[in-house]
Amino acid sequence: MTTYEILILSATTISAIAAVAFVWAMMSTYKGQMNAQVFSDYNKRYDEILLSMPKDAWEARFNMNAVLPAPSKELSLSILRYLNLSSEEFYLYKRGYLRVDVWRIWEEEMIRTLQTPLLKREWQTLLIEFVSYREFYEFVEEVQRNKKEK
Repeated sequence: MTTYEILILSATTISAIAAVAFVWAMMSTYKGQMNAQVFSDYNKRYDEILLSMPKDAWEARFNMNAVLPAPSKELSLSILRYLNLSSEEFYLYKRGYLRVDVWRIWEEEMIRTLQTPLLKREWQTLLIEFVSYREFYEFVEEVQRNKKEK
């Protein structure tokens, strides 16, 4: 092999390695941007869900010792929206579409919320909506039954 051929082969190899590194860097950047967008979009939906909750449910949502509000369609709908959002977050994490550090933030809040008396009561009515997504259904059941920690 001539010096010229060695130089061409070396240049081609270096170019191929650089191209792979560039593609990897672009994919990492894109994945990070997508996670940031998902984080922002889901937090906005979370805020909207909290704002949709009946006013008398607020204290029960954040205080484990509060008196539970009377059951209502409005309350159940708000909790259903929360559970749907939670199941989507759970799905994204389980399928590897969500970074672990983002999931850990959401998981901690989710576990705390699912363990409140209000969510335990509402879950008994709404669980039928989640039997088709067995993995999330079992996650909620475990959290509520075993006081699952992070």
